[in-house]
Amino acid sequence: MLRYKKSLYADNSVYDVHKYKNRAEWLKGRVHGIGGSDASAAINRNPWRSNLELWQLKTHRIKAPDISNNERVIYGQEAEDHIRRLYQLKRKGRVDVHYMPDVVLQNKADPILLYSPDGLLQETDTGRCGILEVKTATPIMSLQREKWKDQIPENYFIQVLHGMNVTGFDFVDLIAELTYDDDYSQLRIYHIERSDVIGELEYVKNGVLDFWNKYVQTDTEPPLYLPVI
Repeated sequence: MLRYKKSLYADNSVYDVHKYKNRAEWLKGRVHGIGGSDASAAINRNPWRSNLELWQLKTHRIKAPDISNNERVIYGQEAEDHIRRLYQLKRKGRVDVHYMPDVVLQNKADPILLYSPDGLLQETDTGRCGILEVKTATPIMSLQREKWKDQIPENYFIQVLHGMNVTGFDFVDLIAELTYDDDYSQLRIYHIERSDVIGELEYVKNGVLDFWNKYVQTDTEPPLYLPVI
């Protein structure tokens, strides 16, 4: 694995850094709050998981399904570091990439807000900080392709907004490898500035906190909202 500087992976005035020994311990650490991949389900905008299922997971009524043998999951995990390397090459001299595996960032003001970035970024000229998110996807159907056209799918958009809420950082770069068939894939970088999404950041933060405080903390089953496909 490529080694990057790790100076952004240190406790500071905005977030604490929890470092785990391995992936299994890291998975356990993510249970005690709302992580990036949870955020869209908490506000009823995840096509694969309902708010009720998320509540059942967070209140320990059910266990998360084991997807470790899923071919796409395995591919995404193995491809992540290579894609991060490509991002670093493309931004060489402009952005420093910091990375540490098996880490959870926890917001100090709202400790139930958690995030596990695929990298932390710092612009070399301005010092501004950002989040790197790496995705692999196979948008075969036309509807799936539309979700990646000049934008990212809504659940991923909410995920990185949640990351900005946890860290207070200035921007996000989401780099995605989109595979259309065995012989053709495409690498895209989507850039999001905090200043352009202030309203959306508040909406996501308030929705996540409302879900946690109203339903998880009180052990009250939420009304079921069917996922939007």
